[in-house]
Amino acid sequence: MSDSSTPPVPSGRGYGLPRPPKIFGVGLTRTGTRSLTAALGVLGFDVVHYPVDRATYRTLLAGSARFPLLESHDGITDITVVPYYQDLDLAWPGSKFVLTVREEEGWLRSCRAHWGRPLPEEAVRSEVHLELQRFLRSAVYGCHAFHAERFRGVHRRHVAGVTGYFAGREDDLLVLDVVGGEGYERLAPFLGVPVPEGPFPHVN
Repeated sequence: MSDSSTPPVPSGRGYGLPRPPKIFGVGLTRTGTRSLTAALGVLGFDVVHYPVDRATYRTLLAGSARFPLLESHDGITDITVVPYYQDLDLAWPGSKFVLTVREEEGWLRSCRAHWGRPLPEEAVRSEVHLELQRFLRSAVYGCHAFHAERFRGVHRRHVAGVTGYFAGREDDLLVLDVVGGEGYERLAPFLGVPVPEGPFPHVN
């Protein structure tokens, strides 16, 4: 959730930069993607975290970067878009990409705890949620259960892949360590909006 004491800041003002076509949070699970989504909301961007609707699932199965929800939202965060950042870059020229990162051992501990939690009751009742989760965990991690060494390899390859792909394109990619304390002071200028008052949201 965003800090209710901090009003949204209209996008594209203050720095004189145009509003980006879309914003994609391409960090792995448990790297602060929920917090990033909340912060983007404070900055005036309507971004969806880990959508679990049927249209999104059909898009994933088709291997398409044209998610229907992007017709009415400013972007998507979390592993829904992790396997497709190159396709999204081509489909939405000029978009902004935020790679949330985290110290590796702390990230692994958080993933282990997250994978050990039961799904919320509403997710268990949702067939599409379960199908989409299994698809994305297979696509991103190559497994359904937590496996520390496999996750470690995925983490390193993903960070190297994203940063390598966007090498020399500092205006298009921001690497952000939300868990380590980075926040609006880097995110807002990257998006061309003023730095808001109030703390950066931290949503677990």
